[in-house]
Amino acid sequence: MSCKIVVGMPVYNEASALPKLFVKLERLYIKLGDSLHLVFVDDGSTDQTRTLLSDFTGKFPGACLLVHEANRGLGEAMNTMFGHMVRHYEDRDILVTLDADNTHDPNLIMAMVRKLKNEQLDLVIASRFAPGGQELGLPLLRKLYSRGARLFFRLLFPIDGVNDYSSGFRAYTAGIIRKAIREYHGRLITLSGFACTAEIIAKLGRVGVKAGEVPLTLEYFLKEGRSKMNVKQTVAGYFRLVRAVSLPSAETGPEFTGVPEQSGEQRT
Repeated sequence: MSCKIVVGMPVYNEASALPKLFVKLERLYIKLGDSLHLVFVDDGSTDQTRTLLSDFTGKFPGACLLVHEANRGLGEAMNTMFGHMVRHYEDRDILVTLDADNTHDPNLIMAMVRKLKNEQLDLVIASRFAPGGQELGLPLLRKLYSRGARLFFRLLFPIDGVNDYSSGFRAYTAGIIRKAIREYHGRLITLSGFACTAEIIAKLGRVGVKAGEVPLTLEYFLKEGRSKMNVKQTVAGYFRLVRAVSLPSAETGPEFTGVPEQSGEQRT
């Protein structure tokens, strides 16, 4: 039975990078056809991002744009995307998340989907730390930081098949997202910044995710503009993970009835 492949991208002030990304997505559509869907979450951009996204999604089959009127952070953008996924797609469908800053190559999506299907996994991560993975153009301090984070997470939240906890380039089944949201009573993601990428992985580990990786060449030199990651804030978020990842009590947690529409979310 065929499945839909949904490429989901949180976006904040990426007007300079989007035209190149659009070209890559159009090439991906040639390979996948109507099984390819696109979901953009504009998280309160103040440049021309929303205009570019609106024009592109209006012309691209199976594409939609979800809008936060104000910037709410990566965590809330991912909550919006996950909520859309479980409301509109079936368990067998696949969500692939990637950064919209042109550092993640959509050409890798086919290999990620094949591995997920062939090995019957719930999650595949495009990993810098898988054999054959590499980082091009990443500053030395960021390399040291990412390796420290890797050690931290492997010690506290070990998951078979996972080495890269902070890569946002991932393929998930809609089924594992739905299961995790249910287990966490509708609030899978509670951290607002870049630490949410590790929070998602750690919580999926708590619900029994079957995971694997494919090698990622992170092309950081292609990034337009400065990084939006606040390192101090992200590290502080990592230390809050220990409490955030604990499963809610079945006796005290609220009953889960589905993912509500996000407050302030608009669809165009």
